Amino acid sequence: MNSRLLRIQDWERLAREAKFRPALMADLCPISLRQLERFFVEQFHETPRRWTRALRCRLARQLISDGWSIDAVVAELHFGNASQLCHDFKKLYGITPLSLAPLYG
Repeated sequence: MNSRLLRIQDWERLAREAKFRPALMADLCPISLRQLERFFVEQFHETPRRWTRALRCRLARQLISDGWSIDAVVAELHFGNASQLCHDFKKLYGITPLSLAPLYG
């Protein structure tokens, strides 16, 4: 196993720096994407792509609950568009992101 990867303490920060793209995360390490995939499956029991998708959805959930607009969340978390955010979010949580948005009256 790559000892450099074991020394990384803040995978969330690395994912943010790489704009949640596993290939860019591997480049920042610097290792191959395949090495990163093997490491993630071994350490986190899922692929880097699945892990980053879940991380982005978790962060999106928090931002939306804090009152951020969908468009702002899309930009902040580097989703391709609002549709991609909604698709990933619903796949993970079973609800749409808008159902978490605070109601303002």
